[in-house]
Amino acid sequence: MIARRIDAHTVTLSISNAGGAILSFLLTMLIGRALGEDGLGAYTVALAWTFPLSLLVDFGLSTLLTRDTAGDPTVMVDTLRQTALERVVVGGVVSFSLICFAPTLSADLTVQRGIVLAAPMVILLPFFSTFSAVFRARGDMRPVLWLNVGMLLAQVALTAGVFTRGGGVLEALAVNTLTSAGQLAAAWAIWRRRYRLPSATVGRARQSILALLRAGLPFALAGVFAALNLRLTLILLEALMDPQAAGVFTAASRFTEAAKLLPNAMFGALFPALSALAASPDDFERVFARNRRRLLVYGAVVACGLLVFGAPLVGMVYGDGFTAAVPPLIVLGVGLIPALLRGGQTLLLFARRRETVVNWINALALLIQGTAALLLIPSAGVVGGALALLFADLAAWAMLVRLARPSAYGLRT
Repeated sequence: MIARRIDAHTVTLSISNAGGAILSFLLTMLIGRALGEDGLGAYTVALAWTFPLSLLVDFGLSTLLTRDTAGDPTVMVDTLRQTALERVVVGGVVSFSLICFAPTLSADLTVQRGIVLAAPMVILLPFFSTFSAVFRARGDMRPVLWLNVGMLLAQVALTAGVFTRGGGVLEALAVNTLTSAGQLAAAWAIWRRRYRLPSATVGRARQSILALLRAGLPFALAGVFAALNLRLTLILLEALMDPQAAGVFTAASRFTEAAKLLPNAMFGALFPALSALAASPDDFERVFARNRRRLLVYGAVVACGLLVFGAPLVGMVYGDGFTAAVPPLIVLGVGLIPALLRGGQTLLLFARRRETVVNWINALALLIQGTAALLLIPSAGVVGGALALLFADLAAWAMLVRLARPSAYGLRT
């Protein structure tokens, strides 16, 4: 029963991820064709601040809410109220600060105005993630699918309508903010209809907000480490070689990032299930072992596929000018195996409330990656950067496996 439910949730989230990726690409293509390079650049720069700042506002609380609610639904009342208060207070301060500092973030007047229009996203995105976390914890992935795909469909359609009426960058950014607000309103309506909670006092939430932030901090740090995992190699390639080398690595990594759409959907379905089973070691290990095998097989199949078809894929997508991306693509394909296994072990330890230890390993893995890159890039170029990432993922996976042994928690096998 649990296995079938995880499979069904994985399919649902896979459709959501794939549909979102396709629609996001269509939106980018639409804006690029309508507004040209300058318009697309202004649109992208205006939104560039909202995503990292929304992660700051989220502070790992969505992951915390999913885990704790899946393991013990009775904590949902207080945790959701506390999280909502944090979104309003912290998100409001960050959003207002972004508006105030917009003139200093860009010399372009259009970008400045665009930042102001996009500033509410700093609140909207984490707030939506809060409701999405509740849906995941309750084992209902369908709202996640329909809300994500529905919002992007509406955004693409409305943006196209704006352009046909002569609108520009600012109007497109306004559509982005309004459709995100509509997505949040729809998520709230679904929560109210299906999972409405008893009232909780705001005073209690205020007393507990600092404790909530402390609990979410390890998950926030995990997000930072994940973002640095790929970007560290890019930074070092540009510093030790040139921007062209970073571009070659980016071109290669796009294929492996796309290959992670399905495993990421599996992680989204697996995490609440493992959190709910944390008190049942036998069931926990059985469910995890089954999905670990799947990750291994999937990674091996993708790696073999990239080994055989990597060169024609690069030529078909980027043209003959990117043949230098083929060797690092093969290395990244092989590295996908330890990367996926590392992700699975991370979920296991998160579900067992060992997130602080995971972050120590993540920090050590970044040190290994940076050291290996400094040693390998001067002699092996972009391939050296890819090898550094592979070594870091392999080392992190080995350390996580060691920590995930049942004996480390006093659990029986």
